[in-house]
Amino acid sequence: MAHRFLLGKLGPFLCAVLSGVLTSCTLVGPATVNSGRLAYNESIVETNNQQLLLLVLRNRYGERGNLLALNSVTANVSVTAKVSAQLGFGDSGDYLGNLVPFGAGVVYEENPTIFYSPVGGEKYANRLMSPLSLRELMLFASNLTDPTRIYFTFVSKINDIHNPSFLYDSQPVDPRFSRLIELFSKLDKAQRLHWTKTSQNSGRYSIVIDHYWPDYSADVAEIYKLLDLPAPETFSSRMEIPVSPGPDNPVQGGVSISTRSIYRLLDILSAAIDVPEQDQVNRKALSYPPPGLVGQKLRVRRASVAPETASTAVQYRDAWYYIDDTNQNTKLFFRLVTTLMSVSIADSTSNGAAPLLTVPVSN
Repeated sequence: MAHRFLLGKLGPFLCAVLSGVLTSCTLVGPATVNSGRLAYNESIVETNNQQLLLLVLRNRYGERGNLLALNSVTANVSVTAKVSAQLGFGDSGDYLGNLVPFGAGVVYEENPTIFYSPVGGEKYANRLMSPLSLRELMLFASNLTDPTRIYFTFVSKINDIHNPSFLYDSQPVDPRFSRLIELFSKLDKAQRLHWTKTSQNSGRYSIVIDHYWPDYSADVAEIYKLLDLPAPETFSSRMEIPVSPGPDNPVQGGVSISTRSIYRLLDILSAAIDVPEQDQVNRKALSYPPPGLVGQKLRVRRASVAPETASTAVQYRDAWYYIDDTNQNTKLFFRLVTTLMSVSIADSTSNGAAPLLTVPVSN
């Protein structure tokens, strides 16, 4: 009779426990997204940055680097509800106080599968070594709050005004480039200078300067002089300067702009690495000429222990190399390069081929 009484009391309790467990199971989906999505995203961003920084380090030491594209992450989630009861038979003195009468729980298990593809091939190499397009220059310069760094980073030459990546043979920096970009940025911030696509030819663009009179008329006149363009007899309220990709596509009355490649940007960042002096003396690390305007403000630091103030850090050759979190010039440059690299990787791995490496992860 005692056991019947106990079972009678147990029935409603089990129903209540099962109901609570099943209710909690309905909340597992949203909770999984809430806790897992940010964790996966943070890990992907961090490892992408580390992978690129390691590639730059290997380049400085003349080593071949490689990249793995993360195609997808598939997370399989299983939830198992368990309810248990322990009953005693016979004399209660044999088990009284030794049994846990009721137990319930939920077992949560997540088994992600990660798909990787090695990055390479002719398409990727061509994208890496080809000059950046005028469209990319226009998009970046038009969307950043201050386009100054975009021009210094992307552009290597405007007409006959050079912005060299490195200063060979003590070559001096042409002051006209800095002044021209200063004027471009000044008018851009004042919303007087804009990039536009030429409707007659989809491959050409123009720099439009409008509503500048009289506050910025002297700046516009100086721009024409620096570019060695014939100044119009009368300055109108809207000036349009055609732009063509350089150096072999001049356009009459306009400018020819030559841009750097992604590979050149990686090389500029490689030169900014603080490698041990001994590694340069014994030629383990490559040596570079003095940097140009964009490279002068870049630096990848080195430390013997893991740095505390790093936006990106990776361990290599018994040292830690990192980008300091307070170095805005290097952080922005690195962000631009990672953005361009991500597009290149996506383009080169978008042929629908199956991933070459699948990594199941079990907890």
